[in-house]
Amino acid sequence: MDTRPERLSPVSEKPLVIEEHHSVDDVEWMTKKLIPAMPDLEERACEIFQWDIKDWKSLDRRVTGPEFEIGGYKWRILLFPLGNNVPDQVAVYLDSAEPREGQDPNWHVCAQFALLMSNPNDPTVYTSHNAHHRFTVVEADWGFTRFTEIRKLELPHDHRGLPLIDKGHTVITAYVRVYEDPTGVLWHNFIDYDSKSMTGYVGLKNQGATCYMNSLLQSLFFTNYFRKAVFEIPTADDEPSKSVALALQRVFYQLATNPHSVGTTELTRSFGWNSLESFMQHDVQEFNRVLQDNLEGKMKGTAAEGAIQKLFVGKMKSYIKCINVDYESSRVENFYDIQLNVKGCKTLRDSFADYIAVETLDGENKYHAEGHGLQDAKKGVIFETLPPVLHLQLKRFEYDIERDAMVKINDRHEFPLEIDLADFVADGEEKQKAGPDGLKYTLHGVLVHSGDLHGGHYFALLKPERDGKWFKFDDDRVTMATMKEVLNENYGGGEPMENITGMTLAMRQINRHKRFTNAYMLVYIRNNAMDEVLKPIATSDIPEHLQRRLDDERIALENKRKERDESMLYFNARVISDADFKAHDGFDLFSPLVATAGKTLKVRKQDTFATFREAVAANYGLAEDQIRIWTLVKRQNDTVRTDLPIPDSDLSSPMELIKEKYGTRAQADLKCYIEFLESPGPANGKTPASNELSNGTIMIFAKYYDPYTSKLEGVGKLYVQKSAKVGDIVATLNERKGLPPNTPIKLFEEIKPTMIEPMKMKSSFQQSEIQGGDIIVFQKELTPKELSELSAQNVRATIPQYFEYIYNRIVVNFKPKNDEDATLQTYTIELSKKSTYDQVAMKLAEKLGTDPLHIQFTSASSPNGLPKTTIKRLTNLHLQEMLAPGYIHQGGVGQNVIFYEKLDISIVELESKQLLKVTWLGPTLKDESTHELLLPKTDTMNEVVEALLPKVKLEPNGSQKIRMFSVYNGKFIKEYGRKDPIKTIHESLSIYVEEIPTDIYFAKEDEHIVPCFHFSGDISRLHSIPFKMVIKQGETFRDMKVRFRERFGMNEKDFAKVKFTLFHQGGKFSPLSDDDILSDQDPSTIESIGLDHIDKTGRSNRLGPEKAIFIRG
Repeated sequence: MDTRPERLSPVSEKPLVIEEHHSVDDVEWMTKKLIPAMPDLEERACEIFQWDIKDWKSLDRRVTGPEFEIGGYKWRILLFPLGNNVPDQVAVYLDSAEPREGQDPNWHVCAQFALLMSNPNDPTVYTSHNAHHRFTVVEADWGFTRFTEIRKLELPHDHRGLPLIDKGHTVITAYVRVYEDPTGVLWHNFIDYDSKSMTGYVGLKNQGATCYMNSLLQSLFFTNYFRKAVFEIPTADDEPSKSVALALQRVFYQLATNPHSVGTTELTRSFGWNSLESFMQHDVQEFNRVLQDNLEGKMKGTAAEGAIQKLFVGKMKSYIKCINVDYESSRVENFYDIQLNVKGCKTLRDSFADYIAVETLDGENKYHAEGHGLQDAKKGVIFETLPPVLHLQLKRFEYDIERDAMVKINDRHEFPLEIDLADFVADGEEKQKAGPDGLKYTLHGVLVHSGDLHGGHYFALLKPERDGKWFKFDDDRVTMATMKEVLNENYGGGEPMENITGMTLAMRQINRHKRFTNAYMLVYIRNNAMDEVLKPIATSDIPEHLQRRLDDERIALENKRKERDESMLYFNARVISDADFKAHDGFDLFSPLVATAGKTLKVRKQDTFATFREAVAANYGLAEDQIRIWTLVKRQNDTVRTDLPIPDSDLSSPMELIKEKYGTRAQADLKCYIEFLESPGPANGKTPASNELSNGTIMIFAKYYDPYTSKLEGVGKLYVQKSAKVGDIVATLNERKGLPPNTPIKLFEEIKPTMIEPMKMKSSFQQSEIQGGDIIVFQKELTPKELSELSAQNVRATIPQYFEYIYNRIVVNFKPKNDEDATLQTYTIELSKKSTYDQVAMKLAEKLGTDPLHIQFTSASSPNGLPKTTIKRLTNLHLQEMLAPGYIHQGGVGQNVIFYEKLDISIVELESKQLLKVTWLGPTLKDESTHELLLPKTDTMNEVVEALLPKVKLEPNGSQKIRMFSVYNGKFIKEYGRKDPIKTIHESLSIYVEEIPTDIYFAKEDEHIVPCFHFSGDISRLHSIPFKMVIKQGETFRDMKVRFRERFGMNEKDFAKVKFTLFHQGGKFSPLSDDDILSDQDPSTIESIGLDHIDKTGRSNRLGPEKAIFIRG
């Protein structure tokens, strides 16, 4: 064999010329056909190598070709002429020839390749396969196990009649294109990927749908000034699950120190969120606002006070300036972030220009200037100051009026690495103070959404250091990122249409994904503030208590891990003795579900059975020859019985083998019965090999039932001959219980819980099908008079009756539904599943000292154990139906929960009435009081008012008139009249009652009443309580806002953040400015006023799957 290496320069792109036959030596054509360049990747080298094989039949079963170098890496072809696990197929692979020993475990090279086998005399006769692969230390070769059929190698390959191998001669060609991998993760399968070792950073775990939160938290973490401010909040005495500040400190500290990804469950728990909240995606801007607002409150009076204002808050001025007279109306307000339009804007500069665009008010839309009348004017906004850190919210999600729905804007929108925003800041003292370079910003974060309106995924691209690299933070995975990933791939829009036509199907699918993947938030840092904002966190900046607490937890976790590792060397043995059997009052020898039954011994797997037996004997204070160890098994009828005694021949066997040999695979532990050898006899002979000795002797167990005490107890074991009569053991059983020898008794076999069969005294044990390990239960035979007396006392007189009772016996925890009533407590009561509703109520009433009819029950939700639905009183309803189906826990194990309420009236009367929760609104919308009204179902809203009025206070100078209305998720539904029946009110509606404000009730003819509603960000996110306001003649909106604030009862700081929008008939809307006079507009065109602000109520005022964000901790 000889080799013919060839080198070529990077392939130039030429139009593809299709010919009928192409030679494997046609480098340009073969390269384009078999390994076309991947447009998003940077090529390192593209070359060809040929291996000329002269004598195919002399080859070994496994052959490696000569080494060759492409792209700075050594390669070779790996050939299996007779197949590799597939005997009828030639196998050919491309193999990395780099040294394996001592190689960096993260070493890799990414290559696209094609392998060809051709006729040595006519290279247009060939077969080929192509692939791409990430060659690693573990996967150093890649190729084709089914390259071509062996039997066809020397047959004509096509109609030209030439074979691939001609007289033992063939050529194998490798085309290899090596790619650069700047991120280190090209074609990575991410199995055992370690973010920390690869990038120096760790990610955040996704709880279900918290990727939006993770992307923002990573951005805030790398805003070092913010992180330092969070660390400055005093939290030494806080609990992480109740303190947002402490929980966030812990997350930040762990992000800096943990070797693996960090959980956020503790943080979301401190928000007051349940697990369901973690499976809901929220708006990042809203989450950021609510979080910052919460932290600002925590920072007051601490070293961190003012940090958020300093970092993120700028000022903007809204103005209206007359063109022909010297008059300007303006208002300066703070902003924490800037919402910029994407639609209609190609670049970020376009978006800023659009934001400060000036609107001319002229013609019919002239401005009413105080003292000057109607004037032509210019209306707009301008930035007065910009903060060190700019959070730019790109409006990718907008409300489409024509579709009457929210839509995602996927248009292409370019943003630069650096931007000078001086053109968008008002000339003045602040701008002069900033200087010529004082408003230049550099991109440090791109938060990305991939998906559509109804769902998707969020991740962040961040540059943690001033002159450092970019990284992609995708939940728990962190990878390096290229500038193309940071910029081009997040502009949105995908490829232009003219480029799509030439794409393959796979490339079109990639493009479709790119179209829906785009930036929705940008983080820019002002150049002259960068050193301060990104100043590294020192150890002294981290609270000592935080480091100490987390380090202690880490040590405890490590110890727990070590214990878990050590536990792999052990298993538990559950040991049941005669004493446990005697104390047991249920089925079987003991109850496997009761943890306290028997003793649990920790057994080392490699210890011998002799060591185990010695330990068991010592545990019971006995000598080894005084005990015998039997294995316990679960029989097919679901009962637990003795199976086999472990023989002395196994004394030297390891316990791991004993468990495998005598235990049950389904059980993690080994269950044993310890027989105490009390006296000479069959029991003290040679250890039997099974439950039955060779002479027909078997060991059985006996229990005694006393109906007068309703007690069942074990009385020990007996050795009996299978051929003996059942009646032969009567004297022995009477002696065990201290009864006279001739006391008549009844015997039953305990077969399974629902099968307790009487035994015939004259039958033999064999005829009765009694085998070793079986259980016999006996009681004194009762006279008819005794039976009658016991039955009259509702006592379980017979063994079958007692076993039926314990089979249906369950323990129920009755919990107060209203945990605010300190007089009520949880009661644990033993009942039967067959107890009726009234019997259950009577049992609880005895504990409460109340009338059973004054108790109402509510079922518990299976997933979370919270109150679910009221249980209606039915005389034929049983306890097992009252409990959640499928969640009944037998024998007092587990939690069977029913909630209860003490009623002031009989439940019979209650179920003829309807409970209405009515919220009374005081003079301000902030003054709420909720009242529960129990009214006959036939009542009207008039009776609601009559029942409510004694509980509330009307204003002395008020209108004395009542308004009633319903709301669903922040949306006004209906206003009610006094005659409306209450039975028409759906339980999902919130009912509000208010005294009609005097300005509305006594509104003048020239005054217009306008509906108002609350929303957050867009009008699909409704929240809070809708209300009405009066538009007064000639009143500026500035003055109207004073009345708005009085109506809210809101503080100045929060009210300053409210943005007002006027909605017109036909779907048009416009922002309101202080100098607008609404009375000048045609009232018939005004539909409503919307108030855009964060929902701090925490109510579920969202239509659809999304809820309002709240943070309570």
